[in-house]
Amino acid sequence: MRCARGVRLRHSLFSSRSYIFLVFSYPPSRRYLFPHFKQGPQSVAMPPTYPSEVETHATSLEPTLKEESAPKEENANSKKEFTQKDLPTYQELLNCVPKECFEKSLTTSLAYLVWDLCVLAGMYYVEPYFEVFGIPGLLFWYFLMGMFGFSLFVVGHDCGHGTFSNYTWVNDICGHIAHAPILAPYWPWQKSHRQHHTYTGHLTKDRGHPWITEKVFEKWGWSEKQYANNPVSAFFRWVVYTFGGVTDGSHFWPGSSLFNSTTERIQCFISGLACALCAYVAFAFCSYDWLTYGKFYIVPVLCQGFWLTMVTYLQHQSDDINVYEDGTWGYVRGQMQTIDRPYGFGIDQLMHHITDGHVAHHLFFTKIPHYNLMKATKALRDKLEPFGVYRRRVSYDFLLEFCRLNMRLEYLIGEGSGLLNYAKKAKRSE
Repeated sequence: MRCARGVRLRHSLFSSRSYIFLVFSYPPSRRYLFPHFKQGPQSVAMPPTYPSEVETHATSLEPTLKEESAPKEENANSKKEFTQKDLPTYQELLNCVPKECFEKSLTTSLAYLVWDLCVLAGMYYVEPYFEVFGIPGLLFWYFLMGMFGFSLFVVGHDCGHGTFSNYTWVNDICGHIAHAPILAPYWPWQKSHRQHHTYTGHLTKDRGHPWITEKVFEKWGWSEKQYANNPVSAFFRWVVYTFGGVTDGSHFWPGSSLFNSTTERIQCFISGLACALCAYVAFAFCSYDWLTYGKFYIVPVLCQGFWLTMVTYLQHQSDDINVYEDGTWGYVRGQMQTIDRPYGFGIDQLMHHITDGHVAHHLFFTKIPHYNLMKATKALRDKLEPFGVYRRRVSYDFLLEFCRLNMRLEYLIGEGSGLLNYAKKAKRSE
């Protein structure tokens, strides 16, 4: 190894590459993400007890307004106007998906978990070969580490939704194994993410990436607008969201407004402790050297946060997205604002089809494991395309698209009308 890499680094890290695997697999104790600045206190109805009752409850999450008072809107493809009653019901969508898509295999799920852990361990082993190409090689290594770290996150994400296996205790253990090394607090995030799924597309109840109205945007200063619309801030949005509590409350502090019971606060402590333990183990394997630690642990974790932010943003943001208020929002209508985005280059497969199978995931998030998403997607696409409401954007230029949308989509207009759209889209259509 070249001298520039440092004798201490060679001794402390690459002579013990196999130890890095432990950092990504240390089993802790059992048991859309686009953060913006807080819009102010909100009082929202919590979704049903997770996970079994959530989708059973879906049919009761339909608007009660009369058809003639529902706002007209255009579908994503044909520009034909439709209202809530034009959409298929939740039960109709459920019935169109093959039954085998709802089958969970613990063996298959464990295989994916082990695979992702091994890939990350292997990435540390081959890192010196990337650095042969200097800074560009190291940056590409970080790019891949972020992607594979997010792949591991997706497996933990299955655990949080209850689709990893039929056993809650297995899901909780494996969820911590997948999430703690990348500093994602399993139980707190499970709770906030549950509300995002239950109220997708609702102006005030959708969590994780709250919608910004014109009134809120006008009150922001320069720094707040830069944070919300500068793509570079995506490296830090996950940290700001989970640690800082912008906007749903800290996911690491038991006294956060996110938690409503003693049980939830205890779970927060356990999940936070698991993250802290993994972070400390990584620091120890880096011989307590801050430069080594930053290079080989902190930066990869931030890159994983970038991928998480980017993927989640692109799943729910486009020029023609619709956002609803009380009285016009419905469960199916809200989920139809989710977008399938094939990234190409094998990325969709490596990231377990959370990119190009997201509509199916959102509709049946407690029922379909990631390895069945594409079969379910085909069935749903055939069902939804005649209605013109299936959203799919081929996004081989996903990095550029993420940057473009961040800088272009600023705030929603139409508050109080029941149907909101992005301002620049509205201005172009005038």
